[in-house]
Amino acid sequence: MPDVIYVLTNEAMPGLVKIGRTTDGVEVRLSSLSSHAGVPLPFECHFAAEVDNGIRVENLLHRLFAPDRLNPRREFFRVEPERVVLAISIGNFREITPGVIFADEEEEQALEKVKDRREARGSRLGAIGINPGDLLCFSRNQQVTATVVSDTHVNLNGEPLALSPAAVKVLQSMGRTTKSANGWRYWIFEGELLDERRRRLEAEQFGES
Repeated sequence: MPDVIYVLTNEAMPGLVKIGRTTDGVEVRLSSLSSHAGVPLPFECHFAAEVDNGIRVENLLHRLFAPDRLNPRREFFRVEPERVVLAISIGNFREITPGVIFADEEEEQALEKVKDRREARGSRLGAIGINPGDLLCFSRNQQVTATVVSDTHVNLNGEPLALSPAAVKVLQSMGRTTKSANGWRYWIFEGELLDERRRRLEAEQFGES
């Protein structure tokens, strides 16, 4: 099988991504990682791509995001997953991101409950200085835009949608089969992903470096 570079996220590890390589297929890797007893929730594949010389690409990504690496012996980085996708997109690749979660029904239900709670207590756009009338761009194609209409919704091609359904709709228009996405990881305002902007402002508020 060809080399596959993957970017994984886990709702139990907010703010972290796993950047790795596999030759066995991303589905096999996901199942292996998620079945570990020490992992409270299954991993999800944010992005996966077949690449030439996967060892080289993986090494380059690990070096590029080295300042954000938690442990040099582990492949976890405190970085927005879309930033990793952008770096991968510079080279030749073929996206093969699966649009499903590789977990049994019970684990998938546990994951969905966590996501529902996250959405319910999610940040408001106004809290990070974004107001109705402001324009958001989509990370994968910044020609795709949406206009903010409220603290939680945008107008995408004439349709009012919450951030996450709007992200799913754009991804599906690009050929992805995904049924869920965290909109805060995909939409950009003034050059910052919304999650980046939220974390930066929170850090400034609490005096973190």
